[in-house]
Amino acid sequence: MENYHYTGINKYGKRVNGVLPATNEQELEQKLIKSNIDLLSYKKQSSSFSLLGKAKVTRKDIIGMTIQLEQLLRAGVPLLEIINDLKDHFESDAVKEMLANIYESMEGGATFSEALKQFEKEFGEVYVSLVSVGEKTGQLEDILLDLANMLKWEDELVSKAKKVMIYPAIVATVVIAVVILMMLFVVPELLGFITSMGGELGFATIALIATSGFIQNYIVEIFVVPMILIFLLKWWRKQSDEFKTKTDEMTLHLWIVGPVLYKLKLARIANSLAVMYGAGVSFPEALRMSSVIAGNKYLEGNINQAVRMIEEGKPIYESFDEASVFPSMAVRMIKVGELSGGMDTALKNVSYFYDREAKEMIEKIEPTIEPILTVVMGFVVGWVMIAVLGPIYDTIAQVQ
Repeated sequence: MENYHYTGINKYGKRVNGVLPATNEQELEQKLIKSNIDLLSYKKQSSSFSLLGKAKVTRKDIIGMTIQLEQLLRAGVPLLEIINDLKDHFESDAVKEMLANIYESMEGGATFSEALKQFEKEFGEVYVSLVSVGEKTGQLEDILLDLANMLKWEDELVSKAKKVMIYPAIVATVVIAVVILMMLFVVPELLGFITSMGGELGFATIALIATSGFIQNYIVEIFVVPMILIFLLKWWRKQSDEFKTKTDEMTLHLWIVGPVLYKLKLARIANSLAVMYGAGVSFPEALRMSSVIAGNKYLEGNINQAVRMIEEGKPIYESFDEASVFPSMAVRMIKVGELSGGMDTALKNVSYFYDREAKEMIEKIEPTIEPILTVVMGFVVGWVMIAVLGPIYDTIAQVQ
C-alpha cells in the first residue's frame, strides 16, 4: 500500500489536500468520494519521506489534535465531522494520514476508540482506554480535556528529564574532547622539547607522557569500544528481562541523575493514575496501565506486584508499601486518600509533590554542574602546566 498526496474539492467547494494510504489510484479516488471529496490531482509519496523521519507522529501532534477535538466537541460539532475536517487541514502530513485511516474506520462502523486502537503505538494504551471510557459514559469532552492536560504535563516532564541529562553530557563531552585533542596534538610537541633538554622527569611529567602515549596508540579503541559496549548493552536489555530490570533499577540510583529521574517517574505514575481513576477506570486496571507509562522495568515489576496484592484484597496503601511502589511519605498520603474516599485527589497531591521536588532538584543541580566540570578542566590544564614547566624550571635551576 502506497501513500498518496492528493488535492481535491470538498463538499463546501473548498480546495483541500492531504495524504491517504491506498493500493492504487482507483482506491484513492473511492476513499475520497466516501469523504465527499472530488479528486483533482495526486502524487505518490516518495520513500525518502518516511526514511528521513518526517512522517512520524509526535507527542506535540497528539496534544494539538486532542485539544482541537475537545474544543470542537464541546462546541457541539459531530465527532466524525471534526475528524474529516482535521484530516484535511492538520499541519502534519503524518497526522493527516493517520486521521484519514481513523475516519475511514469510523465510517465503516467502528467507534472512535476502536479506530484509535490501530494507532495505539502513537496514542498509548492509556489514551485509547480513556477514550473508550469517555464514549461509554458520555463524557468524551471531559476525558479529552484531562488527556490534553496530562499529555502537556508529561511533555514538560520529558523536557525536564532531558535537560538534566543532556546538559551535563554535552559539557562533559566538550571537556573530554579538549583533553584528547591536547594529548594528541599539544602535549607531544611540548614533550619533545622537554625530553631533548635531558634531566630527571617528575611524576607529573611521567604520567603525562604515559597518558599521551596511551591516547595516541589506542585512539581508535577509545572511540570504538564504548560504541560496542553501548550496542551490547542495548542488545542484552532486549534479550533479557532480568538484565533490563536490573539496569533500570541501577539508573534510579545513578549519582545526581538517578534521584531526579525517580521523582519524575513517580510524579508521572501518580498523575496518570489520578486521571484514569477519576475517569472511572478500576484502580487495579489503572495501576496496571500506569506500570507501562513508568517506562522502567523495575518500577513496572513493583507496580504489578502491588496490583496482585490489591486484587487479593489488601488495602491499596499496604500493597504500595510492601511492593515499594512509592516512598513512605507518598504511601501515607495515599492511605489518607483511600480511607477518606478521595484517592484521585491524594494521587494528584503525590504527583504535585514529586513534580515540584524534581524541578527543585534540577534547579539546584544545573548551577553546580558547570563549576564542577570547570574545576576538572582546570585540574587537567594545571597538570599539563606542572608536567611541562617543572622540568624546564629544574633545568634552568641546574644551569644557574
